[in-house]
Amino acid sequence: MSTELVKKSLWMLFGITLFKALDSIIISLIYYTFHQVLENNYYFVSKVKLFILSIIIGLYLIAIIYFAISIAKKSHSKLFRIKENIPIYTFIATLIIAIFLEPLTLYISKKKIENAFNVLSKAEYMSTINLSSMDEFLRNSIYICRWSAFIILVAYLFVFMNRLKHKTY
Repeated sequence: MSTELVKKSLWMLFGITLFKALDSIIISLIYYTFHQVLENNYYFVSKVKLFILSIIIGLYLIAIIYFAISIAKKSHSKLFRIKENIPIYTFIATLIIAIFLEPLTLYISKKKIENAFNVLSKAEYMSTINLSSMDEFLRNSIYICRWSAFIILVAYLFVFMNRLKHKTY
């Protein structure tokens, strides 16, 4: 295996890790919003579900726009050249975020819900909520938006690549 192939593979792994770290941050923000809804005693009617869904879609759209702008900006720069070595500290930081943030968020979410059931003032409110339905709604919305974001980003890159091929300098 050549060193060039190893370097390209490391860059691909860095990109995957960066995408997953950003996804973990988005999931943390979504669960934070979910717990804010719980703490404010809102019932999960269609308006609240629509609010949470719009936040999920909005966060993934922001991620797509971030990647698209950074790719477009770097491709238009005449001085841009792919570095040979990946930024090791950034790679380690994104790897730690990608590995630990989502499970930590889900664990804290579970503990917050358990604690909410133990608080007497919230017991009646919590008993009226169908948490399994809300959890299914959150997971399905995240799943659909995650893969939609990935597909949109891949389609954008294919279109962008074709535009660059046809461009003359």
